[in-house]
Amino acid sequence: MTSDPVTSDPGTSDDVVVAAHGIRVAVTRAGGAISSIAAHGVELLARTPWADEGLGGDDDAWRMPSSSAEWHRRYPGGWHLLTPAAGDPSPAATVEQPFHGEAAWRSWRVRAEGDAAIVAEVLLRTTPLRVIRTVTVSERRVAVDTVLRNASDGDQRVVWVEHPALAGTLFDDAEVTLGAPDGERVAVSMVSAPGSRFDDLAVPSGRLEIASRSAGVDLTMTWDAALLPRLYVWQERRGSEGFPWWGAVDAIGLEPASDPYGTSTLGSGSVTVPARGERRARLTWEIRPRA
Repeated sequence: MTSDPVTSDPGTSDDVVVAAHGIRVAVTRAGGAISSIAAHGVELLARTPWADEGLGGDDDAWRMPSSSAEWHRRYPGGWHLLTPAAGDPSPAATVEQPFHGEAAWRSWRVRAEGDAAIVAEVLLRTTPLRVIRTVTVSERRVAVDTVLRNASDGDQRVVWVEHPALAGTLFDDAEVTLGAPDGERVAVSMVSAPGSRFDDLAVPSGRLEIASRSAGVDLTMTWDAALLPRLYVWQERRGSEGFPWWGAVDAIGLEPASDPYGTSTLGSGSVTVPARGERRARLTWEIRPRA
């Protein structure tokens, strides 16, 4: 194995970085987000022009009145976990949630483990769950293992969405397909820049392939489709001229999700974390240079 030493990103002091097997990954305390995955000279994750402002910081004297507007004002890109809710807050919720759920707004504890893994952890307050995410780099692969651990004597129902926002330039000439190589395969409709679109898809299996000729990489994302049976496809390819994107953001979100979009009320999600128990899931990205 060839490894680089663990470092802190000089541009973002809250980032913890590991580099091994030719893959570099950074995880930040803000929202516990994976802020960078770079391999074969290509940055895979999107980054907005205002990413250095961060999300959930207290350096501003003024914030927008709704959590949705504030999220979009500050959104840095990268890969967040959305739980215990996602999307717009529901007025019917007994415990208020911010846009895209508490976990994405909190400051997480983040540490490196060895030269090829990062652990991020947070204890939620709107639901009695401890969230632990371990990001591991191996040969041609980044794996994200997540544990939701219930500290209460009652079952907890939550929404679970993985929210990786990928760099739009990967998709200039890419083919994107859902499904196993030996089973049903469905092409995912992609917009050309400039353009915008959002789709909520039922998935035939937890496997998505991206063949990016111009970037010189092939990517395969795999996940547990029994837990996350839907895929949100958010495409913002410099297509929105007004707030919040100003025609300046080029990102594609390919987001495995537990529930149809709009299931935002705490306690209404399809993922049950049993009393004093836990739920686990693994999502992997395989990264291969094109021949």
